[in-house]
Amino acid sequence: MEDINKLSIKKITDLFFFIICIIFIVLFSQLLLSLLKTIFYGENIRSFNLLFLSVFTVILYKLLDIFAIKIKISKKILRYLLVFIFLLTIIKLTSDSKSLEILIDVIILDFGAIYIISEIVKRYEIGSLEFLGLIKFKLSKFRYIGFYFFAWPAIILWSQIIEYLNLDFFQNSNYSEEIFISLDNNYLIIFIMACIVAPICEEIIFRGFIFKVILEKINLFYAIIINSIFFGLIHFEPSTIIPASILGVSLTLIRYKSESLLLAIIIHALHNLLAFIVTYLTL
Repeated sequence: MEDINKLSIKKITDLFFFIICIIFIVLFSQLLLSLLKTIFYGENIRSFNLLFLSVFTVILYKLLDIFAIKIKISKKILRYLLVFIFLLTIIKLTSDSKSLEILIDVIILDFGAIYIISEIVKRYEIGSLEFLGLIKFKLSKFRYIGFYFFAWPAIILWSQIIEYLNLDFFQNSNYSEEIFISLDNNYLIIFIMACIVAPICEEIIFRGFIFKVILEKINLFYAIIINSIFFGLIHFEPSTIIPASILGVSLTLIRYKSESLLLAIIIHALHNLLAFIVTYLTL
């Protein structure tokens, strides 16, 4: 029992390392872009903001350095991460395409996260793919897609509540249409990001890694709720946080009951494909 507790604590420490890495990726990519714009394009950036961003980024890097020693993970992953972000930021800086810039931001964050997760879980005895749930599921498990359809009444009920109470903060703000516009209506890139990259990366991050780690520390109910809230919050837009959280609950249940992440990825991809088609037809 003591060994199991030590193992779960170790994985929680791994989770903290992962979260700090994500924050570092966001800050470092922003800092690097600001510095390069200042150097090559002479853009005027407030010194205080740049100094604060620089200091905070350095502190996070040092913290990651300490964590890497504590959890016995190679420091090389941090250096590889820096090179990866630097090269993509250079491409972003020289691009005049808004859609390409957004795609690069997604690649930096999502693929950076997947890389970190792969380095973390490969240290586990169970094996990376098995731990993340990237294994085949039995056809009999396909019945668990019913959890997805159970989510829709809850989403519809939520939309009726905010409309009845006139909660402007949560009102629909045409989030999908704004994404299409921000990506210059580049349907190929939108399709790749929404229907391929997002389902795979988000499921590996949330249902493959985060859910599995916290499930070893707390009971199933709270693990599902916490994981789903995190999933909802990363969508940022207030009108999508609750629906995304509800969707997160259904996807987490699918992942748990099917004992495979693949079914959750498929359902997530089909959900985003449906949203893609509806938005395309209404534009």
